[in-house]
Formats: sequence, structure tokens, C-alpha cells
Amino acid sequence: MKEKLPKIYLVLKILGIILFLAGLALFITSFCVDDSFSEMEKSVGFMFGGMVGLMIGIIMMSIGFTPNMQKLMIKTQKHIINENREDLKDIANTQADVSKDAVKTVASAVKDGLEDEKMFCKHCGKEIDKDSKFCQYCGKEQ
Repeated sequence: MKEKLPKIYLVLKILGIILFLAGLALFITSFCVDDSFSEMEKSVGFMFGGMVGLMIGIIMMSIGFTPNMQKLMIKTQKHIINENREDLKDIANTQADVSKDAVKTVASAVKDGLEDEKMFCKHCGKEIDKDSKFCQYCGKEQ
């Protein structure tokens, strides 16, 4: 069962659209008002108010539509993967072939290290046989 989105997203969408349209109307009005308004009233009241309304409306709408955009991006990615499935398999197989030699080299080195019958003296640090009770160089017990 799908989770319902919180109501805040719907509220942000609606308020964002209203603010955007109001800001657009104010901004357009700033170019159309007659000379009964001073230039200061036109620029500060209508133009600035319109731009603020536009910006806040866009921000609120973008937040409100975020879940919808995320769903759309997921659907798009699924479509791209489905359309390119064979190419993606080919790429993955090629990468596996390239990596195979490196994995063999590492595995061989680990195996050689595990099979090594040598150890190091606790006292002088020289390499000695793994089953030695005494170091053949310094003579101390292991």
C-alpha cells in the first residue's frame, strides 16, 4: 500500500501557484499603470512586489512538486534501464572480464601467503620456519 503524501505538499503547490500568479500580475501591472502613480510607487509597489511574489511562488511550487518530480525521475530511470538492458549487460560482462585477472592475481597472492611456512622471530625479526621453537639466528625461544 502506498503512503499518502503529507498535506503540506498540496498546500505549498496551491499557495505557490497563487503567489506566482499574483506576482506575475503585479509585475505586468507595473508596466501598465498610468501616471497617477509615481515612479517610486510603480517600481517599489508593483515591480518589486511582483518579483518577490514570483520568487516566493516558484520556491513554494518547487517544494510542493518535489515528490512528483522524484516519482517522475524514478520512472524515467526505469525506462532508460529497460530500453538499454542488453547494452548494460554487455558493459557489466566486459567489466567482469577485465576484473577477472586482477581478482585471480589477488587470490593467488592471498593463497601463497596462507600457504607460506615461514614466520618471523619475535626477538630479532628474521624470517624462520613456521614450526620452529627456537630462532636459528638469535637462538631465543619463540
